[in-house]
Amino acid sequence: MLVVIVYSANFTSNAKSLSSAVKAEWDDVDVNLMGVYGKTDSFSRYQVQLDKDLVYHSDSVTDNDTIINLIKERL
Repeated sequence: MLVVIVYSANFTSNAKSLSSAVKAEWDDVDVNLMGVYGKTDSFSRYQVQLDKDLVYHSDSVTDNDTIINLIKERL
């Protein structure tokens, strides 16, 4: 299983926290972190994909448990 976390610079700590939480939940998961940068400092993106399926996408973060539950719904 592959989980991809795409995040803007202001969400770096959230993305790393989610990566650790996902790895703690599933021992057979690969997690890719992809930092992205926009044209302005106010650019915000937080996106989570399970393989090629979009699980969560917003300009703000939500808690790790919510995202883990969204992943579980797609398994």
